[in-house]
Amino acid sequence: MKPKQLTALFLALIMIFAVSAQAAPVTEEPDLTINAKAAFLVEITTGQVLYEYHADDKLYPASTTKLMTALVAWEHCSPGDMISVSFQAVDGLAEQGSSVFLKNGEQMEFMDMLHYLLIASGNDAANALAEHISSSNSAFADLMNEKAEELGCQNTHFANPSGLHDENHYTSARDLAIIAQAAMEIPELREIVGKTQYKLQPTNMHESETTITTTNHLISRLKDGRYFYKGAYGIKTGTTTPAGYCLIGGAQSGELDYITVVLGGEKDPETGDIGCYTETIKLLDYAKKNFSLQTVTSADTPIQEVPVRFAAGKEHTKLVASADSELLLHNDTDLSQVTYEVDAVATADAPIKKGEKLGTAKVFIGDTEYGTIDLVASEDIERSDVLYALFQVQEFFRSPLFRIILVVLILLLLFLIFVSTKRRRNRRKKRARRRYYSGQGRR
Repeated sequence: MKPKQLTALFLALIMIFAVSAQAAPVTEEPDLTINAKAAFLVEITTGQVLYEYHADDKLYPASTTKLMTALVAWEHCSPGDMISVSFQAVDGLAEQGSSVFLKNGEQMEFMDMLHYLLIASGNDAANALAEHISSSNSAFADLMNEKAEELGCQNTHFANPSGLHDENHYTSARDLAIIAQAAMEIPELREIVGKTQYKLQPTNMHESETTITTTNHLISRLKDGRYFYKGAYGIKTGTTTPAGYCLIGGAQSGELDYITVVLGGEKDPETGDIGCYTETIKLLDYAKKNFSLQTVTSADTPIQEVPVRFAAGKEHTKLVASADSELLLHNDTDLSQVTYEVDAVATADAPIKKGEKLGTAKVFIGDTEYGTIDLVASEDIERSDVLYALFQVQEFFRSPLFRIILVVLILLLLFLIFVSTKRRRNRRKKRARRRYYSGQGRR
């Protein structure tokens, strides 16, 4: 595996853990109604899931698929690679209603192909990349499914790299958020999805530069200004008749970074409003209006006391939070309901340095867990040499070594007693024999 792949995987796994394992819905019944088949909203710097609706339903993703295609392609290609376009890569796409830019026999640099894939959503680019890496769409789909499993996706199966309809090609809103977070941890991919236009360099089949324009109205006013959203940076659109209107959105607000997923949006027949955009904007507005970073635990806040050994005149010390703990919480959250589940040392031994980690605490608000904080010593505590020496003596007398020495000494003592007793008996016998023989001689 290439270093670039390992880096992407490591960063992706960090973010995936935040969504799939640590994060929990901030509010069970948010005052928000989404008109789509599924929706998901997560703030990725904190890992807080702010809204979910049918987030684990298996649904058709259309061209949002191409984000996974890009992620897998990034791990298997280098920027300078030349991608060759085969007849199979473009065959039949026009008949399926897809616009086809690439031509049979065309060669394009990988980075240009990646831009075309993500900005203009080229199905031909998806096929060409798949064939370059795996020789066929089905073999490439196997790589996509392996990557989905690696990331922790639970309701995903890809059948092709483009997202064109297939009964066995599905995912979920939550899984797409996981994939999006992994992809957005790669700076080059994040930069590409935020571009509104891009100039493809000339190729052997196109003599001049070609300007492509994003399909994402969330970041551009070029085609439809109704859905432009300040702070939006991507991420990927998708539309087929079975899938409906789909959108993975990304937007920043201050230090917060939101990813949204809307699947199965509809187009309003009266207004012409496209549901994936209207509902994405609802999600982002909902997040910005109702949630804020709040300090749940301040640095040095006492959490628990623990006994201290070997410190003269000191029997206990306080464990405190190592740093401020901020959570993205609903503005109506009652912080008086904050509780802690502590996992710390039963007893602390001097010497202790202020700031030394002595445990952790899970943070709860009501019944919902919001993560874990480190607990550290609140003060320096010196060790009493006298108390420690006495303890060492006590420990020696309790130790297995002392028991062994004691047994050896007892056995040695018994042996000496045995030897001494035997010698005394021998001496008595000798004296008795001498007396006996002396008596015989006098006769």
